[in-house]
Amino acid sequence: MATREADLELGGDAKKSAGGKKSLLMMGGGALALVAVSIGATVFLVGGKSGPAPAAEHTPAKVEAPATYTALEPPFVVNFEDEGAIRFLQVTIEVMSREPKVAEAVKLHMPAIRDQLIVLFSGSDYATLASREGKDQLRQQALDTLKKILKAQGAPDAIEGLYFTNFVMQ
Repeated sequence: MATREADLELGGDAKKSAGGKKSLLMMGGGALALVAVSIGATVFLVGGKSGPAPAAEHTPAKVEAPATYTALEPPFVVNFEDEGAIRFLQVTIEVMSREPKVAEAVKLHMPAIRDQLIVLFSGSDYATLASREGKDQLRQQALDTLKKILKAQGAPDAIEGLYFTNFVMQ
């Protein structure tokens, strides 16, 4: 009989424990439901949209075209005098633009471009070109020359960069 009473008491504790877990689960579910309602209300009040502010929403985003590189081929080879010695310069150039018509214009006006760049390069000073600053200055002068030629021909001159992809001095 003592065993039966012990079993009844144990069964009673097990029922209390199960009831406690059930109550705890219900409270957790209720808290989760409150959080979900809170998030839903916030989304509803904000307008249900994520992203930029409404003023920026109506402004179309500017999509940049991919860069196009056009090689000025063949490489430029010029000679120039440096303190009585004959020096040589070989430069390979590529120009970058995002407008396809610029590449067409560069190819169309290549003879005028090559002529003016050869004159520019052959008038350079060896000591100046030996420094990074001198190369940067020559690159900017070449870019300005190229834009000036295209503009004079009525062609688009939207060149964003001119790059020396090979630069050899002797």
